[in-house]
Amino acid sequence: MIRMESGKQAKVSALSKTAYGLGDASTTLLRLVQMSYLTYFYTDVAGIHPAAVGTMFLAARIFDAVNDPFFGYLVDNTHSRKGKCRPWFLGDAVPLGVFGALCFLSPDMSGGFKLAFAYITYIGYGIAATAVNIPLGAILPNMTNDPQERTNVNTWRMVFGQLAGAVSSVITIPLVAYLGRGNEKAGYFKTAALYGIFAGACLLFCYTMIRENVSEKQAHAKLGVRDSLRGLRGNVPLYCLMALTFFHSVYMTVYNSGAMYYLKYKVHNIALMSTLSLMNYASVIAMLTIPRLNRRFSKRNLVCFGFFLGILGRILILICSKVSVLYIGMFISGFGNGFATGLLYAMIADAIDYGEYKSGIRTQGVTFSAATFMEKLASSTGGALTGFVLSIGGYNQKLSVQSPSAIHSIEAVYLVIPIALCAGAIFIMHFYHLDKEMSAVENAL
Repeated sequence: MIRMESGKQAKVSALSKTAYGLGDASTTLLRLVQMSYLTYFYTDVAGIHPAAVGTMFLAARIFDAVNDPFFGYLVDNTHSRKGKCRPWFLGDAVPLGVFGALCFLSPDMSGGFKLAFAYITYIGYGIAATAVNIPLGAILPNMTNDPQERTNVNTWRMVFGQLAGAVSSVITIPLVAYLGRGNEKAGYFKTAALYGIFAGACLLFCYTMIRENVSEKQAHAKLGVRDSLRGLRGNVPLYCLMALTFFHSVYMTVYNSGAMYYLKYKVHNIALMSTLSLMNYASVIAMLTIPRLNRRFSKRNLVCFGFFLGILGRILILICSKVSVLYIGMFISGFGNGFATGLLYAMIADAIDYGEYKSGIRTQGVTFSAATFMEKLASSTGGALTGFVLSIGGYNQKLSVQSPSAIHSIEAVYLVIPIALCAGAIFIMHFYHLDKEMSAVENAL
């Protein structure tokens, strides 16, 4: 049995929390820019058909079915003087930044070669993101044994990530315009290149400043594939969290992808994108309240409350199409999203302890690889869903005014589908009961 050394590592330094937060900022910045703009870039800037874009997103996730567990297995079997997870931040700083930029490069090629280039760069980015996200999540249980301190550390991570996303939502479109100087294609690539440089620098700082305070007794015990799978068996809380991760990530991808279309063709004011995107980052306010609220309310109940607010905000927008109501509805939804975003990885860290409690095997790398796979599967599912719904509605990127059916499909992507996904997430959380069992789990371990 692999188990942490006795004695809780109660506190993590502010510098380590900051570094952990910047590590998330590196991946969140690139991920949210892709979620918000990549579908639009492929269809309206690069000129790739929406259905082809959707198919590419799904094909990339088929590759991840092998890629993510493989990296999780590698992380679980990484044993070095620098730690189990930290070396990955050093090794992946450059690839993440490079592929994050190349996704927004559209060479002057024929349609088939242009699509092939999109496949290569998008899948390459997925590999690089996996090599960061799995150790970034897996390192949390190694920073502290204390579930409450994990929540605090994870709050720092999510706040930094959301702040990076908030800044990008404000400056991305102006940067594209400024750097492109009338050339939208060049503007997107130069902006993505700047973000890639920032992401690489954040990962290097993360590698330098984070410490893995909690070490394994059997530091060099090699886990086989069967051991890793056995460590996941019977972990019902983890299964619930994987399903929640999928619904939450599809939800975020769909409404972020739909925002550009909604503002361009429904509101007829794409310039609102920068300020409207800021409403999503009301999530930071919610995240800052989590450590205090979690002393009174369970993680599960806070997450369900957040998804309820997501439903409420979008219903308001459906009822009244005024721009002022659009801002109010998105603020409410953004605030609610902070609870799921701020708590999910802390809950997965708890599920890792529960899995060890049930099986005697600690498989944090494989566990977080399952989470990152669900995120990427959901991201591509959301992107594919956006492309397919727009295609079914008759959306034509060459038209400045879309047909009524295309407008309905845009409304479905931005409002109706996210409401259904929030309701599904609330349903899933009714099967999650680990909050009540964590004291017994920690005592047993």
